[in-house]
Amino acid sequence: MKKLLIAAAVSVFVSACAVQPAEHAALPATVQSVAPQGWSVDVPKSDIDAKTWWAHFGDPVLDQLIDIVLSENLDLQAAAERVKQAQSLTVQKRAVLLPELDATGHVSDTRQNTPPPLGYVKQGGIGLALSWSPDVFGGERLDLLASQAQLVGQKRAEDAVRLALAANTASAYVDLRWAQSELKILQDNQRIRERALQLTQERLKFGLSTQLDVARAQNQLDALKARISPTQATIQHQLNLIAVYSGRTPESVDKLVLATPAPIPAPPVSAPQTLPSEALLRRPDVLSAYAQVEQRAAQVGVAKAERYPKFSLNLSDGLLAASYLGLPTLTDNLFSAALSATSPILNAGRITAGIEQSESKMRESELNLHQTMLEALREVEDSRADLVSTTDSTQRLQDALGASDKSLKLANELYKGGATDFLDVLSAQEAYLRDSDALNQAQREHALSAVALYRSLGGGWSQNDTATAAASSSVAAK
Repeated sequence: MKKLLIAAAVSVFVSACAVQPAEHAALPATVQSVAPQGWSVDVPKSDIDAKTWWAHFGDPVLDQLIDIVLSENLDLQAAAERVKQAQSLTVQKRAVLLPELDATGHVSDTRQNTPPPLGYVKQGGIGLALSWSPDVFGGERLDLLASQAQLVGQKRAEDAVRLALAANTASAYVDLRWAQSELKILQDNQRIRERALQLTQERLKFGLSTQLDVARAQNQLDALKARISPTQATIQHQLNLIAVYSGRTPESVDKLVLATPAPIPAPPVSAPQTLPSEALLRRPDVLSAYAQVEQRAAQVGVAKAERYPKFSLNLSDGLLAASYLGLPTLTDNLFSAALSATSPILNAGRITAGIEQSESKMRESELNLHQTMLEALREVEDSRADLVSTTDSTQRLQDALGASDKSLKLANELYKGGATDFLDVLSAQEAYLRDSDALNQAQREHALSAVALYRSLGGGWSQNDTATAAASSSVAAK
């Protein structure tokens, strides 16, 4: 009983002596102090599963593409390796807290001529050596805590890479489909203008048109053809970019069935029912920034622990066998124990400066966390506003394209009947092409705004999400 009381007293004494991490606000409290109660831009709400947000675009090719990218992208694999490195560092830091046991052994055969002459001396021994540096004041424990926070930060960084990769891939896919649609628009308008040129040339033969009309038609056709080659180059650029995202060479991108033109995927006009506080607790960049705060707080404690003594215990035991001048072998038991301690006395302010530097770094990380949350809220608000505006503009441009299509058909009929001049035809052609381009661009911006919204909300489908969901629900309930 007496031994147990002594052990408990020692444990309490060591715990009281241990240095603690610097104090800082918990993440839920920090989020509550920054996040508003709701969003400033109203968007229709829906129960969308954020784990596979791209599936709501209704494009099987996009689904297949993102699955390939998330499994084969090299940047994501490199991020996973950085997580493994952080895990190994944590194991190393934890090992420092425990005793280390080594096996020792030696064999020697020497000649000694010192009087009295011993001749050849043969020795051999084996044993064990134990060394331990007890962490009385908690410096090593805090170093382990800092490495654990770094591990969490690396996991969140991996989540950020995964989130950005999925969003970038979806954006590149949208840009590819936009460029393919743009090429189709140009090719359709090329055929329209070729027919118009042919019509003016035929009317010129019968004196119903002029050389000016033919020249104008030729000019319109040539200007349109000049846009085709850059658009084809844009398509190839997007195919190359998607190939790199997929961890493949550009030559193998056709295996992804992307070269076949398809319409721009149409995302839903609604958004997930996510509160600002939930979005902040879900975003990997916010979680990574908070992990850095925890790491810096632990490092402040490590710097403060430098003020206190450090202890070291070394124990060894073993057997030694020796033979002198051919005499019978002698054996002996070897045991040694040593306890050492070092304590700083004069260091010219080095330790104090280290503490001040660590505290300054922690304050910097807290400011970075606050700034990251503000940027996150701005990104969500911007993407929500873009989603609403592009939804409205897309609908209006669809109506405008229908009107310009009707106008072009009427202008061609009137020109064929001689009821109008060729300028009205050219004007109708320009309006039709302009509205087609504008609608294609609006559909692209609408899809990209949806991708940006899901990206700004943080996904919610991270492989490293464990306690985040619980923290998020507790914050939302407050």
